[in-house]
Order: sequence, then structure tokens, then C-alpha cells
Amino acid sequence: MQMRLSQVLTFCSICVALLLGSLLPASAIPVFARKYGFNCTMCHSNFPRLNDFGQRYRQNGYQLPGRENEEKTILETGAPVAARINGGFDYDRFENTSGEENIRQFRITSFDVLSGGLLGKSIGYLVVYPPKIEGSSGIAAQPGTVEMANVIFSRLVEGRGSVRAGRFEPAYDAFSVKRRLSFAPYEIYDFTFPGGIAFSDTVDGIELADRGKGAMSYAAGLINGSSSDRLDDSPQDFYLRAAKVFGPGEGQTAGQRLGVVGYFGKARPMLGDGSRQGFDRIGVDGSVNFDHWNVAIQLLRGNDDGALWGTASDVDFSGGFVEASYLPATKLVGFGRYDWVSTPDEINQDIRRWVLGGRYYFADNLAFHCEYSHRRQDNASEAGDATEKFYFGGLDFAF
Repeated sequence: MQMRLSQVLTFCSICVALLLGSLLPASAIPVFARKYGFNCTMCHSNFPRLNDFGQRYRQNGYQLPGRENEEKTILETGAPVAARINGGFDYDRFENTSGEENIRQFRITSFDVLSGGLLGKSIGYLVVYPPKIEGSSGIAAQPGTVEMANVIFSRLVEGRGSVRAGRFEPAYDAFSVKRRLSFAPYEIYDFTFPGGIAFSDTVDGIELADRGKGAMSYAAGLINGSSSDRLDDSPQDFYLRAAKVFGPGEGQTAGQRLGVVGYFGKARPMLGDGSRQGFDRIGVDGSVNFDHWNVAIQLLRGNDDGALWGTASDVDFSGGFVEASYLPATKLVGFGRYDWVSTPDEINQDIRRWVLGGRYYFADNLAFHCEYSHRRQDNASEAGDATEKFYFGGLDFAF
């Protein structure tokens, strides 16, 4: 135990020293920053996380709020293409975990190409494509897929309301999986039955959103759902979300946000043939800002038909995470998070994860990222619980 604690403290000390010891001037960046000539900090408190203005810009269909009539389409501006890459020293060690390979080397861990802008008046789009990469020494494998490709029609009725269609990150993710500070995943967003849709997945379908009076926001969507469904299964998964912000802002970096979500779907069991069975997710979330701190809280409960897990009775589980981030200066942010998933004895897959890390920004679009994470999952085998110990120190940049 003392040895493990010593390793963690040593790693964190090195990261802090590197973070505080480097001071370079800030500059501007990718797609939207290039379009307007803004710094990335216009929309990001700490890239990739959005600030309140960035959240409003996204909800407004990638148009500057209040300046929609001045916007130019992609035919009137330069080619709106950008990329994001991260890489560094990657240490990932697993015990009692089948199908996972231990890693301890310098390597490129991810590469995304993205494009976004306006196709026409109040018609925006976003495409994110992680190209296929064959894994090798120094390079992590990527399957190659279209992560996002969607069009958003905004300001539909009296300057309000939007419809997003295609493949997108859904509104039921109160905290964006694609723009989180940590590399370690949100465990409750990943947890699902075999072949089931996870909250961390991008989805295919349609989503309606609107902002009401009293700083209320609403969203509803109809999507394809789980990968275990057949191609001729009609979409039956739908979700609803409502949120209210107290005070100024969007609850990202100012104001306090409280939200509720409900997801209701049907899926075919992967563990044997069968008809589509029901499942649901109910959750509450909050984002609290004070001084230089943000505290994010997500609570989620799930109920799955037993057939989806191959059990005789229904499976009820619950979980969530609590994440605190501290921004003492515009160039520096620290974060810590605790994740948990509690499951019944029938499946015995309880999960606990601790995350600790920080980012120092040499420029708006270039960050040194250091992170430590420890994960433990109950394992029914006699070998013992499945564990993961993860360290990363390297660069995350976009251009």
C-alpha cells in the first residue's frame, strides 16, 4: 500500500513540476476560432471543455448568439477542417481482466479529424472522424468510424427551437463524454448490458431542443438504440431531458444547473435469440460553480429486463460520479473524480474508479496533460477482482 501511494505521489509531483515550470504565450486555434479570429478561450474554459458561451454557441447551431444575420456559410469562408491529437507516456496495467493488454511506452493515443460550420442560414453541421489506424509500437489502434455527422436546424419558431439529425452526442449526457477533462471514462455512462447502448455512445436519430422561460431547457429524441437490434427493427428508443440554471451562465463555468433525464428503450438479447425487451434509465445531475471551482454530480438508475443479461429476474443497478475541477489560473486546471456502479448479485459487476489529474495550457490549443486512475471491478472468478492502474503524461493539441 505504501509503495502504491509513493508511486502516485511521485507521478503527481513530476506532473505539477512540469505544469508550473513551463510558461509560453497563448494563441488561437481550430475551425470556429479560425472562422471568427477568436481565441479558443472564447468558447472553452479549458479545452476541450466548453464554457458558458461555448455551450450557447453549440445550442444556437454554431452561430454567434445575437449575430446570426452576420454569419457566413462554409461556401463563403475557408475550408473548416481541424484535427485533434494526443500522445505521450502511456502506462496501463491490468490484472484479472481478459482481453486487455498491458501498456508501458510512449505512443500516440488518439487522432480525430473534424469539420463544422454553417451550410446555410441557421443550418449548422458537425462531422468528427477518427480515421482507421493499425495499432503498432508507439501508436494506439483506432477502428475507423464516423463518430459524429449531423445537421442542426436552429431558430425554427420565433428565434427559438432546434432540430438535430444524424449521428450526434445526445442531450441526455449532462456532461459531455467528448469534451471531458479526463481520459478515463465516466463508468456509469459506459455501463450497459451485452450489446446494449451506453450513455457514452454517439447515437443515430433525431433530437428536438428548446429554451423556455426561467432559464429552462428541454430536449427530446428518438434514436436507433442498441447494436443488438436487427437492421429491420424500427427505432423505439426515446429520451427526455429538462434542466434549469439558477443565476447567470449555463452551469458550465457560471450559474448552478440542475437536470433530470429519462431514457426508455427496447433491445434484443445478445445472449440467445429473443424478442425485444425493455430497459430504462432515470437520472438527476447538477453542476455547481463557486469561486474557481466546479463540482459536477451525476446519479443514474437503470432497470433492464433479465433476458438482456441472461438472468431470470430483472436487473436493477445504480451509479454515478462526483467530479471537482479547480481553475486557479487560465492556463492551469486540476481535476479529481470518483465513479461507482452498484449491481445486484446476479451479475456481480460492481465498479469503483478514482481519477486525479491536471492540465497546463502552453497555448489555447496545446495542453500538457497528466492523469492517474485506479479502477476495480468485482469478478466472480476465483482469480480475484479485475483491476486497472492507469498513468498518462503527454500532450493534447488541436489545429
